[in-house]
Amino acid sequence: MTPLTTTFETFTGPNAPLAQVESKKTGISAISGAAKPEILLSLHDDIEPLKAVWQALEREGDATPFQSFTWLSAWQRHIGTAQRVKPAIVVGWDSKGGALFILPLGIAQGVIINTLVWLGEGLCDYQGPLLAKDLCRHVTASQFPALWETIRELLPSHQIVTLSRMPERIGGQANPFMALGSMRRHASSAHLTKINADWASYYSEKRSPGSKKRDRQKRRKVEELGEVNFVVPSTAEERLATLETLVAQKSVAFARMGVANIFEKPGHLDFYRELAGSDEASELLHLSHLTVGGEIAAASCGLSMGGSYFYVLASYDEHADAARFGPGVIHLMELMEHAAGTGHQVFDFTIGDESYKDCWCEVEVPLYDYFEPNTLAGWAGIGPRIALLQIKRFVKQTPVLWQGFTRLRAAVGGIAAFRSARA
Repeated sequence: MTPLTTTFETFTGPNAPLAQVESKKTGISAISGAAKPEILLSLHDDIEPLKAVWQALEREGDATPFQSFTWLSAWQRHIGTAQRVKPAIVVGWDSKGGALFILPLGIAQGVIINTLVWLGEGLCDYQGPLLAKDLCRHVTASQFPALWETIRELLPSHQIVTLSRMPERIGGQANPFMALGSMRRHASSAHLTKINADWASYYSEKRSPGSKKRDRQKRRKVEELGEVNFVVPSTAEERLATLETLVAQKSVAFARMGVANIFEKPGHLDFYRELAGSDEASELLHLSHLTVGGEIAAASCGLSMGGSYFYVLASYDEHADAARFGPGVIHLMELMEHAAGTGHQVFDFTIGDESYKDCWCEVEVPLYDYFEPNTLAGWAGIGPRIALLQIKRFVKQTPVLWQGFTRLRAAVGGIAAFRSARA
């Protein structure tokens, strides 16, 4: 593996990459040859010194908000370190010192096996690289497998590569990882819809006459309970208050469904609290809620980036009188209208094949997983992982099995909640 150094030993000058990036440990590898692109690679075990370069590539290149510096740096502080994930971030540079790509990778350290993963694992609906707009001028699809081999040699020791939830495209360009082949479909797809500023025409096109009638009836029923308002909190204190309500409402739903509560996992609630309370993150993280008679009946958390709105978390008060009339749906429609009116062209419902998305989404986004063993131990460990994911996808894509599983899970969760309440 290329030795770790503190400066570029073979690439210096006023435009050298490390003129803008300081790192405690940085590896350098020059890639050249007919089958390989002419790219300089650097390896970083700390995300913080890359902030300026990272955020510039966010603004000028192609990425999803789940690979933004704000999202991943907070994840590393609150979750990654606790999970023993050590950053192994690879940056590709052109000969003038411009960043061509950032691979936000990490090494998940196990007792026996170390696994190469994307940073943000578990909290990213989309995973993949950040790419410069002109990357294809420097790296073709046919060249990427050779480049990947060089990157693998640069990385710290690991036995398995597990890169999941990758879309076929990153922004306006092809995801270069698709050129590696041997991709496996993820258990779920993502779904999105293209919206425009004329919400009335979009709504009329998407909803059938019967659906629109039911929407009006439910809205009237909710309005009979009190004044209905869609609220976007503007201060850190207001955003945190909305988040706390969302967490409380969502926790009730998790218990009812028998699903593990993500907010009870180490670091997860602190992660969301940091983002909600940060003015710097306010352009990325978007919180909103629906009040009925002054009480929050539904809430949501989303991300905004590059003209797209990403719908990440949603909740409603299951014990409120308004719960009978679908406050979550009313809130969703208010949110979509808000997104359309604030310049978003895409409303992305992200990962999950829930049936309610069918009435809105005309685009399905297949997601892919990539597995690669690196050693004999890796070969022994990767088989069970692939088998488990194939079973999971089969169950999720078979309606009868998935319905049976969700009902069983909810029943088990209900029993567990009853026992906990009695204890």
